[in-house]
Amino acid sequence: MKATAAAHANIALVKYWGKRDEALLLPEAGSLSVALDKLLTTTTVELGDFAADSFTLDGHPEDPCRARALLDAAGIRKRARIASGNDFPTAAGLASSSSGFAALAVAACAAAGLRKSADELSALARIGSGSASRSVPGGWAVWEDAFARQVFAPSHWDLRFCIAVCAAGPKQVGSRDGMRATRETSPYHAAFIAQCRRDLPDALKLLAARDLPGLGALAERNALRMHADALAADPPLLYWQPATVACLLALLELRASGVAAWATIDAGPHLVAICASSDAGAVEGRLRSVPGVTEVVVCAPAGAARVLS
Repeated sequence: MKATAAAHANIALVKYWGKRDEALLLPEAGSLSVALDKLLTTTTVELGDFAADSFTLDGHPEDPCRARALLDAAGIRKRARIASGNDFPTAAGLASSSSGFAALAVAACAAAGLRKSADELSALARIGSGSASRSVPGGWAVWEDAFARQVFAPSHWDLRFCIAVCAAGPKQVGSRDGMRATRETSPYHAAFIAQCRRDLPDALKLLAARDLPGLGALAERNALRMHADALAADPPLLYWQPATVACLLALLELRASGVAAWATIDAGPHLVAICASSDAGAVEGRLRSVPGVTEVVVCAPAGAARVLS
């Protein structure tokens, strides 16, 4: 009763930032994301008559409470030994929880011999992290209710996503706590959610048409509005570092010079530049020159979570 699975983290172009149901982790508004090939989590689950659950992440012991909630939701009662590892920084604003809980859902069900549909696995992953629901189907995915669905395959559009790593270590306020505080205290939150509900259908049309200037500009506006919403919380949530702002200014310079690239930023300091594959070299080089950027990871769209063994 042992299995290993892998899943890719995703970046949202229309953001998920607020729940309508805290217990069920259901979003206030639908979101659109793309899975990224270089952001990979690999998780092994072994089930047995162990004294207690155990969970290690990147070799370090972690509280298995959220993992147990997912296992219970799947009907898995046996104790679990879970070992998970990320090929990228953990809990730093690069959506490691999305790939982590997607890989856990797939590996745990495989270890238990449970045959679950992609929709059922997505709903299970949501128990651990809302954005994990989108990493199960992978590709270009939409999440509006209990589970996410893939709306376009990774091959639909050969874009690149240049991730500028703007800080080291975990962020001070996690996404779950951050969005709860924003929802409860930000005077701008209702307006942001209303905007997301308008943005999602527009984004899907632009994605279908492969309209990079349209989708890039929409994603950038949506991200900046999410962070404005978080900044208006009490106390304010400031996820950016000086390098984050410098990267935004660098993209403005690139666009002025004729290089088409737009930003999105999740709840963390790192900026993701969206561009055509032919412009990825120029965008990567410019971001690497920004003071405070320690690494740039260039990603392509990736597929669904999957069992490895």
